[in-house]
Amino acid sequence: MKMVWLHVLLRTCLRLIEQLYYCFASTDMGLITKIKHSSHSEHFLLLKYPREPYECNGCRVLGLGPCYECEHEDCSFYLHEECANATPSALHSFNSKCSLRFHSRAPQRGRRFCDACGQDVLGFVYQCKYKKPHDYHPSCLKLQHTLTADDGTRLHLRKKLPSKCLNCGSRKTSNKIEGWSYVSSCGHYCYHVACVKDMILKKWKEGYFLQDGNVNETDNYLTLQSAIPSRELELPSRKSSSKARNIWRKAKKAIMLIISALFGDPTTLISVLVQQLLSD
Repeated sequence: MKMVWLHVLLRTCLRLIEQLYYCFASTDMGLITKIKHSSHSEHFLLLKYPREPYECNGCRVLGLGPCYECEHEDCSFYLHEECANATPSALHSFNSKCSLRFHSRAPQRGRRFCDACGQDVLGFVYQCKYKKPHDYHPSCLKLQHTLTADDGTRLHLRKKLPSKCLNCGSRKTSNKIEGWSYVSSCGHYCYHVACVKDMILKKWKEGYFLQDGNVNETDNYLTLQSAIPSRELELPSRKSSSKARNIWRKAKKAIMLIISALFGDPTTLISVLVQQLLSD
């Protein structure tokens, strides 16, 4: 009964947010809802909010939130907002001494990784001018520096981890780069951007978000829930049961805040999911 209620609520929320999004986008919010882009010049791209994950055809990175989609659905062409609106150059406070230049593909040969999220650089990328340049996905450059939950919990984007990531137990990502991280104000909750991305990417590749070609909001809820690491991975040892539960709830909230920041999902699935997870 609980899952049926949740399914109905998620479906209703998705439709409501989608309607509001298009309503505001077409009025005075300054959003451009129809563009032409050189990467897909034969058709117009429309600003939409897909109900399933997609792979951006610019940077080749997973997306969940608003994007520009080809007006012809058969094309299945998507661009993150950040990729569609990429500028020839950019700056970031973590690399303030050097201007970053946009490339549709990295000029260098060989495998390259984003220095923010640790994932492969397969398409659109910003690079600095050093002999051994740093690489950044356009969407990673736009990550919020501070995330705030409704209870006041704050996470801060850091270039380096002050302690080990609670997910992988290391200061470096699986690709042996330091990678950017989100760290709580208290310093107890630290997660690599790469680790949280990998949680969702793994489930997406396994086909959990789309069943038999049909999007199911309840299945998506369960997918995100199952993507969160098990309690045993998160809880410090020698804690009382009540303190352990509180730590676990805060850890889950931290992860969901990061997922929301990474994939651009505004309030629908993420907000409902957080409320349900915190009731466990």
